[in-house]
Amino acid sequence: MKVKIAVVQFKSKQFSPEENLKKTEKFIRKAAKLKADMIVFPEDFISGTVFVRKEFVDFSGKYRKYFQNLARKYRIDVIPGSIIEGDKKGWYNVCYYINSKGEIIASYKKINLWHSERKYLKFGNKVCVFDTKYGRIGLIICWDLAFSEIFREMARKGVEIVICPSCWSYEDAEIGLDYDKNAGLKLVDSLCVARAFENEIVMVFCNSAGKLEDNKFIDNRLGHSQIAVPFKGAVKRLNHNREEMFIQEVDTNILKDAEKVYKIRKDLKKRIF
Repeated sequence: MKVKIAVVQFKSKQFSPEENLKKTEKFIRKAAKLKADMIVFPEDFISGTVFVRKEFVDFSGKYRKYFQNLARKYRIDVIPGSIIEGDKKGWYNVCYYINSKGEIIASYKKINLWHSERKYLKFGNKVCVFDTKYGRIGLIICWDLAFSEIFREMARKGVEIVICPSCWSYEDAEIGLDYDKNAGLKLVDSLCVARAFENEIVMVFCNSAGKLEDNKFIDNRLGHSQIAVPFKGAVKRLNHNREEMFIQEVDTNILKDAEKVYKIRKDLKKRIF
């Protein structure tokens, strides 16, 4: 099946959700006009990184509802990056899949939290794979990309397309930058391609653009949003960290051919670990 995926490498303005949300509609309108089937935004893009600022946590579902209305208005499936949502149990980093009718098809709470997130967020505990008219889709968020276990579980559940909103920065590599200033880029690029090959999936990675400027530090997003598939590797990649949207058509039939060659899915059914 052929599917056209719009990926938005979005530059957020820190702690300015109204301004960021207003800009999202422009991207959705353009993607719909260009006949994209779905559009993906990055992690934490609505308010920028929330840290421990409770006023930027969504307790009422207002952001989710906002994107439901836009999906319905423009008749396009929307993956609104990730939203920091709160309830009586705590705060979670949540990703939604909203179809073109404005219906929530699936939601996912981030399982593998980045180290700094663990100070104020709770861990999710359920792998998310679900049916859409474009095939079986799975959702992960950012640091989940580094853990092959979650991909193996999704593969066992028949996933075809994995969507990963992210907010990855150069500085996340910390002392790794002393070895190579592009350590983060090399990690992301290699993981996206490896996950596509080793799990026979379409890997959709949507990262932030620009930089976060706070009183305490500057955080440079590394961009490199991309789509990777078996045999070909990255079929589209933004080799920069500027704001940009691309639309890439992929044919999921390539996954069947990958299975004919590698038989990874068949072998996974026989394994106990």
